[in-house]
Amino acid sequence: MSVISPLVLGFQGTEFSPAQLQAFKEINPYALMVMRRNVSSRAQITRLNAQFREAVGREDAVITTDQEGGRIQHLEGPDWPVYPIYAQFNALIKKDFSLAKATMRRASRALASDMANAGFNANCGPVLDLAFSGASEVISDRSFGEDAEVVAQMGEQIIAGFMESGVIPMMKHIPGHGRAMEDSHKTRPIVNTALAQLDKSDFAPFQKLKHCPWAMVSHVVYSACDSLPATISQPLICDVIRNRIGYAGVLICDCVYMQSLQGPIEDRCQQVQQAGVDLVLSCHGEADEWYQWNDKLQPLDAVSLQRLSFAEQQMSETKLNLDSNPAATMRDVWALLRDA
Repeated sequence: MSVISPLVLGFQGTEFSPAQLQAFKEINPYALMVMRRNVSSRAQITRLNAQFREAVGREDAVITTDQEGGRIQHLEGPDWPVYPIYAQFNALIKKDFSLAKATMRRASRALASDMANAGFNANCGPVLDLAFSGASEVISDRSFGEDAEVVAQMGEQIIAGFMESGVIPMMKHIPGHGRAMEDSHKTRPIVNTALAQLDKSDFAPFQKLKHCPWAMVSHVVYSACDSLPATISQPLICDVIRNRIGYAGVLICDCVYMQSLQGPIEDRCQQVQQAGVDLVLSCHGEADEWYQWNDKLQPLDAVSLQRLSFAEQQMSETKLNLDSNPAATMRDVWALLRDA
């Protein structure tokens, strides 16, 4: 097998250009990131997903998107069911927590089965960030609230539903974005809370669900550990995520184009890898830029490959339970949420 790059690449357009396909063949990125702008229909994106796998020569190459539900649903339109955002479960959680968890499991299995039918085998979720009053709106309704135990138990159902559908879950945004007062897409948020307090709150869902195969790292600064954002902070990756939280799975960074990071994109990519993050995500860029970024990176090393292999093993050991009719399931789910 040829050397595999740690890059996870997003692209422009709804069809691959010859230059993009050639770059996929030569760079061999580990995975493809699909965004809303890339999708015009189910048939079209299913075809593109197959083309990517053919270009890199790996039938099981990872293809992912952001499909949380609500305002974060990149597979949308008449070909796709509408999925709820997490806060829409809150009334049912208060009314009947057991039913809420079972309903979340069904909805997540339906969502992931729907993705799998179009050639996706990973999803950027669940969101395990807590929601804090007065914090940045970037998380807000994408969270189950401020109770770390509720967030963990609901997140556990999402992880299970995804895995039952053959879709890799990646919990985010480890070690927690919910307390940030600013949006890391636009600026560099700084959380000044003591680590002992974060252990009891923000870190707790990630610690409870540390068996999740993948996790996406936030671009938030945790000043009790380092002055750099988590994605480019070796102390944060090693001391907090790997040791304090105890997460041993695959780490992927949030998009390197987000403004919490600074400098040329190729330098951001290199900083992410040097901090100890396994996979480097860029949701944007052109084929000629991909070569520049890849030149600054080392191929996936033995440790990262071992983590990726273990994640594959976790997925292969999960009994598949695909939803044969996601749209019908979601009609039932929406009825339960309305009745709550």
